Amino acid sequence: MTLSGCESLCGVIRIPYPFGMKEGCFLDERFKIHCNSSSGVPTLTVNGTDLVVRSISVDDSTIYVKFPMLLANCGAKDRNTVVDLEGSPFVFSSENYFVATGCNNLALMNQNNSAIGGCVSICDEKRDLLIAGCSGINCCQTRIPSNLKVFNVTMKGVDGRNGRGGENNCRRAYLSNYGWDLSVNMKDVDSVGAVLDWGIDRRLFESLVKNGSHNNLSYTSTCKDMNTSIDSTIQSPIVQCFCKTGFEGNPYLYGNCQEGITFVSYRRKIKAKMAGLEENCVVDLSHDRDDFICSKKNQILCRIL
Repeated sequence: MTLSGCESLCGVIRIPYPFGMKEGCFLDERFKIHCNSSSGVPTLTVNGTDLVVRSISVDDSTIYVKFPMLLANCGAKDRNTVVDLEGSPFVFSSENYFVATGCNNLALMNQNNSAIGGCVSICDEKRDLLIAGCSGINCCQTRIPSNLKVFNVTMKGVDGRNGRGGENNCRRAYLSNYGWDLSVNMKDVDSVGAVLDWGIDRRLFESLVKNGSHNNLSYTSTCKDMNTSIDSTIQSPIVQCFCKTGFEGNPYLYGNCQEGITFVSYRRKIKAKMAGLEENCVVDLSHDRDDFICSKKNQILCRIL
């Protein structure tokens, strides 16, 4: 699902178009994937932030990445990275959770100098996390706002139920597409898995349609605007493309959405039924033709035109 002559793998990770690793293989520089040839690790750079790529899907226009964990008062590991997706074709997926851990930790997501979401983790050292879960005691989590373009977090200590503040406690905050996970020892983790939605600029998309590189009128695929309305300064709307139901492939490549096996089988059964053969014929999937083998004694081969 790449352009002709382009490499499709970086290590074990597939790199489908509009992404690519070499000049002429990606749609534009924002879809360029840097592949470390020695480690086989692909990296996407967005506004100066390097994100290790875990997988890319053209089926639902998502890219799974390793996202940096934010740390405060955790010794030499302290880190507060602002990840800015403004001006890029990417947006933080609403499938992500915002997770904060630590004693008496108030963690807020900010945009344009205003808090747009967050949660507070109250300290209770006697509480078993396995029983309590991530419900506000030693850990809290919440869904992120839709169409978030900037991940900018502030963390501060708050007075706990025992009257002690949390300013000197180690605090963590991060995005995760699977939320809080008890099986992961966060003390040894610098990044976690998160997911971004992506698409292509409408103006660029329209130019591709105009020059014949993409046909959005095809019955095999469809394209629509992706809502990026949350205080975004992006100048052009983003378009996402999908293969229609029954078709498989890369909707960003011209003519690449093809009939899936399930759809082909269904279509043949419908044609058999319309021909009045549903009681005597069964679908023969041993070849690509629309043929049906009858179950009568002479096993007549029925050709449906």
